[in-house]
Amino acid sequence: MTSPSDDPLRETALRAVADGWGRVYQAAGHQFITEYRVEPHSRPHAGAGLPWSSPESVRTPLASPLNSPLRDRRALRHTLTQAAQDPGSAENNMYVVYGMAGCGKTALVQTVFDETVAGGTVVGLWVNASDETSFRSGMLAVAHDRGAGQREVDAAREGRRPAADLVWHYLDHSPEPWLLVLDNADDPGVFREGIWLRRSSRGTVLITSRHGDAPAWRRAARRRLDVLDVADAVDVLRDFAVSAEDQEKLELLACRLGCHPLALSLAGAYLGRQILEPVSVDEYLRRLDADPSLLDRGAAPGERDLRRLVSSTWQISLDALTEQGRPEATTLLRLLSCYAAAPLPVGVLAPSGLDTTDLPHADPPLVGDRANLALEGLVSHSLVSLLDTPAGSERPPVRSVQAHPLLLDTVAARMPVDQRSPVLHAAAMLLQRLLMTGSEQYIDAHSLRLFAPHASALLRRAAQEHVEGAVAVALSIVRDLRRQSYERGDYPATRALADEAARVPHDDGSADGLADRHEQGRALAALGHFEEAVEVHRATLRAREALLGVNHPDTLDSAHALGISLYGLGQWAQDEEHMRRAAEGRARTLGLTHPDTIDSRGRLAEAVGQQQRWPEARQLAAANLAVSEEALGNDHPQTLLSRIALAWVLAGIGEWDEAAVHTRMTLEGSERVLGTDHPRTLAARHRLAAVLSQLGRWQEALEEAETVRSARRKILGAEHPHTLSIEILLSRILRHTGRLDQARHLAARTLSACTRLLGDDHPDTLSCRNEYQATLENSCGTTTDHGDVGQEDG
Repeated sequence: MTSPSDDPLRETALRAVADGWGRVYQAAGHQFITEYRVEPHSRPHAGAGLPWSSPESVRTPLASPLNSPLRDRRALRHTLTQAAQDPGSAENNMYVVYGMAGCGKTALVQTVFDETVAGGTVVGLWVNASDETSFRSGMLAVAHDRGAGQREVDAAREGRRPAADLVWHYLDHSPEPWLLVLDNADDPGVFREGIWLRRSSRGTVLITSRHGDAPAWRRAARRRLDVLDVADAVDVLRDFAVSAEDQEKLELLACRLGCHPLALSLAGAYLGRQILEPVSVDEYLRRLDADPSLLDRGAAPGERDLRRLVSSTWQISLDALTEQGRPEATTLLRLLSCYAAAPLPVGVLAPSGLDTTDLPHADPPLVGDRANLALEGLVSHSLVSLLDTPAGSERPPVRSVQAHPLLLDTVAARMPVDQRSPVLHAAAMLLQRLLMTGSEQYIDAHSLRLFAPHASALLRRAAQEHVEGAVAVALSIVRDLRRQSYERGDYPATRALADEAARVPHDDGSADGLADRHEQGRALAALGHFEEAVEVHRATLRAREALLGVNHPDTLDSAHALGISLYGLGQWAQDEEHMRRAAEGRARTLGLTHPDTIDSRGRLAEAVGQQQRWPEARQLAAANLAVSEEALGNDHPQTLLSRIALAWVLAGIGEWDEAAVHTRMTLEGSERVLGTDHPRTLAARHRLAAVLSQLGRWQEALEEAETVRSARRKILGAEHPHTLSIEILLSRILRHTGRLDQARHLAARTLSACTRLLGDDHPDTLSCRNEYQATLENSCGTTTDHGDVGQEDG
């Protein structure tokens, strides 16, 4: 048996028993402590006059049991475990794991703690560092555990000797290596400017904190913890027996919760607990949208730890900021909750703008000269992040602020009723102010997407709260961004904004409401959803005829848009009917030289040409181009549309050289006016590839077609009808250049997509089927050519 003098830890424990301060539990056959407790001290604190009590155990994590195995974090978990298991050889033996509330910091460190201590060679020590009292008493208990006598601990507790020096003396002289966890150190002030934080070759210190950038961490290696990826988030839900749903629905729920570990655990616990009447993911999402506090119902009955409740965990940080003299951080976060969980340019929060709103009179007040302090506080507590958001290759990144969607939803739901109207008004005015005064700095084809989600979220929140003034401003912003997005060819952003505007309640049949529906239809057509677009435009046309009359410009706009959508479906005769109505009506009401009239006449020529009435189409297209050149100039967007229409008609009647001249002129003009990646520029390049192929200039045609295909797949998506159209032409070019295997595989894949998306009888499906047959025949030695493909863009 080992003598007490040979086992310092056992000697310390026996001395503690003799002093009446501790209890020792000894495992049979081994001389080490498996549980050590220091009982509450009965004497008053010498300085504060308060009773002192230490934690019942510093050998056990003071955290809730893990309900789900740790997901993700594999690299960081490995790094921390290696450092803890061999502190003497680790590059760094002090780590700060930081991140937003509920992101799993404690769970990660708890797992590392358990894995490290399980080997039996490293002593695990756990201290709650959430406040100075808990931290100090925990560290003195650590000193006691590592060999300090009770009289030494009392002297440090009563201020008769330096407490930090005592603790670190015994940690530095510990007979066993140790892992010291300082959990929930959200107020770095408890460490007294780092006096309590030291490094030792005998052990590793792991700190968890919401604070990512504190002077106390200067000697520590900092590691940020973020949310889970979608796959791991779904696994967390399945850990809670949420297994009756398919993968897609669980992914939808995980994304709705922002893959936030605490939220996933609460949602999983709630869904897994519904035995008597199971709740589907769809139903849970509906309930959650109506009441965000539903998440907290997944907590254990009687849960008192506010860190385990989504509705309260953020408030801990806001309360701490208030105590630190930054109460305006609460109002700033409420302001951010009016926007989307996407990067928000910090220019929206400019102090000069804040002072023009009612926020200086909010509760708590937010004045401009305190805005930076408020934002710094939110960043320091990991409530928001600062990042540089790309704004296009020709512009510098935009400094932005971003918060987690769950945080924003929770803050918005808990905002006091009397603060909602002024905060929403302020959010609307600030966004409008930036867009009106900062256009040179921000608004271009790339950075439009920075503002689109925020305008949509602002409109949605204002409408939900029935704050009419904020709704009016937000709706104006959404409509302006929608227009700019459409003009610049950003159709996904256009669709999102158009859908948001169309959801705002209007008086039945109002002109404004019909205008929003009209723009929604245009966005659908631009994205290739032609059947949906036709449905929207037919209904809007009928409503405008009834409200405004058959010859009103808005009614003619609907006829024009309906014709474009019908063209996309290959219904040429119906397209001609509506486009002719628009062209003739616009000529009467607006004149032949108006851009809208020129637009309709050019598209009418295409509808006529698609029905093989080439002489009529040529006459109409040539006359329309002449009018447009004289009235608008060669580089006007409508002139470019008119010229490409004539080029297409010339190609249809086989005048390839003249078609090539007009096509190149259109392409060069579109690149100058619209940019190289604008959908109309890509349409001109598509036509050039088709013309070059007919002229037998296959290598040039191949280069142009591949450029168009690459850009469309990136901008419009792999299954947009225009992307499929260029792939049909590309298959033909590949076939004629001898790349038969590539041509056949591309044609087969494109035919499958055309059949599924456009239907068996769509002109592009028929064209692709012919091309696929040609690739098969060429592979068998025959050389039949099934001709050119049709025009892809109306």
